[in-house]
Amino acid sequence: MEQIVKELKGHSGSQILLMENDRGLFVRKINNVDRNAERLTALYRIGYAVPAIYNYTNNRIDMQYVHGLDVKSYLTHNPINDLYKFISATFKSFSKQVIDKDYTKIYYQKLAWLDSNTDFPFTKEELISRLPKILPSSMYHGDLTLENIIHSDYGFYMIDPVTIEYDSYIFDIAKMRQDLECKWFLRDSNIKLDTKLQQIQDRLKEDYPEAFDDSLLILMLLRVYLHTTKGDSDRIFIMKEIKRLWK
Repeated sequence: MEQIVKELKGHSGSQILLMENDRGLFVRKINNVDRNAERLTALYRIGYAVPAIYNYTNNRIDMQYVHGLDVKSYLTHNPINDLYKFISATFKSFSKQVIDKDYTKIYYQKLAWLDSNTDFPFTKEELISRLPKILPSSMYHGDLTLENIIHSDYGFYMIDPVTIEYDSYIFDIAKMRQDLECKWFLRDSNIKLDTKLQQIQDRLKEDYPEAFDDSLLILMLLRVYLHTTKGDSDRIFIMKEIKRLWK
């Protein structure tokens, strides 16, 4: 016998439910789950700290519920050291086996929609001209924001990975800058974590300077832009950050 405990926040048209059965709590995600299942399986098999998959069928995935603190709450009460060790170790592991890859064609495919959009301070061609073309294809998470890290009694876990065309740890670092620099995950909060976030970003920049190209951060913000609507606060936030970064 299983029952819904509550509905969790979902993105990209997915429904996410906290469920309970006679074995305890678990998470059920419905719709758009294929890429999540593939990436979870790839990371779990190698030993990364991600939720285990219990069942995957008919566009539905049941997985381990990781009980713990989100990073916003964690950083409010803790120093950055353990979190940074986890982030650094993850990127170090991701970067161990790489193959240089030309992402030019992928940029053109993924940014084709920019041709008909005049809201931005650049054209598709102008943005692509600034983006680094050859990057190391590697193991990756696909959406490694601070919101997708949980601190549990057993350490840190990465949740909600996704298989995408941007298959490099460099894009993962750029995606994390969405929270570290733009503070996307704090947009609806009064919590101030500027110093701690800057410390994490400074350390990452020292270790991975190639990931700190603002055009890459703009590229990651554009991924979020596609899930916003005209006039809403999220789109306004993103547009403000994009215009700040485009110099």
